[in-house]
Amino acid sequence: MSADIIARGMAAAQSRSANTQALIKALRTQAIFPQPAWRTLAGDVAAITVPAGGAASTFAGGTFTGVTDRSKVSWLSGAADKDANITYASRGAWYGASRQTNYSSYEFIHTGTRFESYVLCSVIDATAPNFRVLVGDKVAGTATVPADGAFRPLLVVFPTSGTRRIRIELSGGRHGGILTQNANEIGTVSRSYPLVTVIGDSFGEGTGAWPYDGEAVSAIRAIGCNCALGAVGGTGILNPATGGKVNWQDANRLSDLALNGFTDQITNAAPSPALGVIMMSINDNGMQSANWNGAATYQAAIAKGLFAMVDHWQVQRPGKPLVVFGPTWPTEAPPLDIYRMRDAGQEVCAGLSNVWFIDRLGAGPVLRKGTISSTVTTGTLTAASKIITALASTSGVVVGSMVLGTGIPVGARVASVDSATQVTIDVNATAGGAGIALTFRNDPAGMYTVTTDSTHPNQFGHNLDAMWMARQLRELILTQFA
Repeated sequence: MSADIIARGMAAAQSRSANTQALIKALRTQAIFPQPAWRTLAGDVAAITVPAGGAASTFAGGTFTGVTDRSKVSWLSGAADKDANITYASRGAWYGASRQTNYSSYEFIHTGTRFESYVLCSVIDATAPNFRVLVGDKVAGTATVPADGAFRPLLVVFPTSGTRRIRIELSGGRHGGILTQNANEIGTVSRSYPLVTVIGDSFGEGTGAWPYDGEAVSAIRAIGCNCALGAVGGTGILNPATGGKVNWQDANRLSDLALNGFTDQITNAAPSPALGVIMMSINDNGMQSANWNGAATYQAAIAKGLFAMVDHWQVQRPGKPLVVFGPTWPTEAPPLDIYRMRDAGQEVCAGLSNVWFIDRLGAGPVLRKGTISSTVTTGTLTAASKIITALASTSGVVVGSMVLGTGIPVGARVASVDSATQVTIDVNATAGGAGIALTFRNDPAGMYTVTTDSTHPNQFGHNLDAMWMARQLRELILTQFA
């Protein structure tokens, strides 16, 4: 018998639906969790140049391949909208300035040393790199595109010629396509990514993480699928938030879940999600039941709203699986209403065909146990070195402490405390400098939570939650879906 559990799952799945077989195949052939930049080979590190808005291409007489060219490009961020300028972004659930999500991406094969990625950024003013190039699932380069609403061709140059599987990811913007010197430099990856829709709050939206590495997007990438992200900060089943947003019982949000009544502007076809995911929201904590649905209790109000979402999914996507993740909480001590919300989710999903409930409170308190214990100081880094010198103090720093700071790779830990002014970490710094602000976090809660935000996960926390959720989805796909 094969030792490959996914191969065994594929063999056992021959009697299951074509939809489930496609999900299993995606798990085995294309599931990724992007590897950080320091894992990228020197020959695959990309130099990215961001020109002024409206700049001309550097390829005189070159060839433009639009993201609509399905013979060469795989769109990887849900169903696509287009604006009057024929640029594309994934359809999202933001009800403020835009109906487009803050994350979009596509994939292709490139042969050669350079190409240009044609983008516009205007939805958000990103404070972190909002453009990323992956090669073979490893980060090869990042850049910051000004949110000025101007089109620009970003030049991507590799040190050596080669054939690479390229993934372009963008936050807060829209894609036009790729410019190359010759048409034959671009080819298709020949992959099929099942479409997964996700409804959630700011956790799913990615607050506290790099825009393209929030827990929802990361979890769906980790099962080899295409994420149609409909997560909006501040909202919930009951809570509409402010600024033109609506709660998840609104017809628009129900459509974001099932993608009904919508035509994908890239395929010109109605999208057909293979899986729906609901991530119940902490924003519903404390909402008064008297104001919602005519329900007698808070738990009944949550249940009634969730029933509306499940019913909509089952009517629009009959036979397709729906997974409801119960609420999470930033600490190990959630308030009583969060448990009531969890219980409502279990109540709604119990006994329904192809509807699954996953309790996040079981894992959450363990992951977040402890106090937010941090040591903030400054130190000197040397690029490509693991040693941090000239620390003001190492008091409170212990082996295993998580390290954060400019030039420190995400997830870095203290390998040894060498002296009162020096430590060694477990990976090389990516940049050098003196007087770098550093934070050492010494317990699970400290590693999980954003330093200036007691609610949202930092990048480490998003990664942790994403991998846990991906594991739950993987088990359901392999063993439970019809």
